[in-house]
Order: sequence, then C-alpha cells, then structure tokens
Amino acid sequence: PDDVHANHMRAIVLSRYRVGGSWEVGPRSAAELKEAAMHYDRAATLCHAPAGKAQLTGRADWCHRQAEVM
Repeated sequence: PDDVHANHMRAIVLSRYRVGGSWEVGPRSAAELKEAAMHYDRAATLCHAPAGKAQLTGRADWCHRQAEVM
C-alpha cells in the first residue's frame, strides 16, 4: 500500500532490523533483505519528514549491503 507505516513495518519484519524490544528471528536471505530494502525505499519516498526519510534510506542501504555480502 501507499502508506509509510505499512511499508516500514514490512521492511522491519523482512530485514529483522531490531527497533527496541527482544524480538528474535532467524537469519534472513538475500532475497528477503532486497525486498526489505525495497520497502524501506518506498517508505522513504512516502515520508515527508527529512529526518525520517534519511533514516529509512539509511536502513535500505544497510539491507542492500547485507544482501551483497551473502
């Protein structure tokens, strides 16, 4: 959907990028990380706050880097 929060949540789940808490999941595949990056990028595009946009873009970059080393 065209919603910042929905894309952000999907990206978190796919990337297992921990935002507080103690949620434990198994390792992610390169495909999951690439999809997470896509959702972070989408959320960044939809985000109007410059700081939020920068944070989401940074997380997308992190996912791309992790997928490349796999």
